[in-house]
Amino acid sequence: MIEKTNKNATPLRRALLLPVAFFILAACASSAAEADAPMTLDLGADVSLQCVAIPSGTLKMGSAASEAGRNADENRHEVRIKRGFQMSKYPITVGQFARFVEETNYRTEAETGPSGGFGFDGKTLVQKKEYTWRNPGFKQTNAHPAVLVSWFDAVAFCDWLAKKSGKKIKLPTEAQWEYACRANSETRFYNGEKDEDAEEIAWFVKNAEGATHPVGAKKPNDFGLFDMCGGVYQWCRDNYGPYSDSSNDDAAAESVEGRPRRVLRGGSFWKEARSCRSAARYRNDARSRNADNGFRIVIEPGD
Repeated sequence: MIEKTNKNATPLRRALLLPVAFFILAACASSAAEADAPMTLDLGADVSLQCVAIPSGTLKMGSAASEAGRNADENRHEVRIKRGFQMSKYPITVGQFARFVEETNYRTEAETGPSGGFGFDGKTLVQKKEYTWRNPGFKQTNAHPAVLVSWFDAVAFCDWLAKKSGKKIKLPTEAQWEYACRANSETRFYNGEKDEDAEEIAWFVKNAEGATHPVGAKKPNDFGLFDMCGGVYQWCRDNYGPYSDSSNDDAAAESVEGRPRRVLRGGSFWKEARSCRSAARYRNDARSRNADNGFRIVIEPGD
């Protein structure tokens, strides 16, 4: 709270109060600007990470009862996104993840575990020791989305980048993710209602040919985000569970019913178009490392 200056205050008191008020207002303005302007983070070694500014607003989260391909866990409810935030323009790429590994010597759970990860053999996911983010079962370049990362691997990347940049960097909440994906749309996909519309925005089983593709090749949404649908599932911060009657804000869901699992969103290269819908939800054990699981990050404004 900013204390108002008083015309009856002494000159010395006014002199002390005005700089404090200016400092607080400047800090608030800086926080607002951080959410309003696109941001690029320097990861070092000529690697950068582009972000897109997402404004605050409201969201009809979930799907209508009449939506084709909907699941029972998509109960529609209104959510308020209280503060704007930044979201990475693309899923985190192989090149960006490699920069994290290079600087920290981090080893993913697929690399440290005795059984490796679940790579894609052209038909399904198969667990083998050799399957890691470096080898998901198909060829990748630095421009492909990083895969075979667990929820904990993704959080470790966020923690590294937060320390490196001085920003509040996290995985998106499920509400932030759907709000950013929809970009004010209320249709099945952010560009339309039909499965055919998904081909314009997503890599999925019909067009992906059993592999990921370089980010940014499909049509972005109205916020300027690419690859929100298809390509790779994207980890969210939340524990998975049914939407509650009180889930009307953008906080991460912490309650758990049954076996704890983390939320994934967006669909993937070997799923059907229905899984790429804006409202479609998926979940997996936080230690899962699959060839179609990736992530993207958000930057939340400073307090």
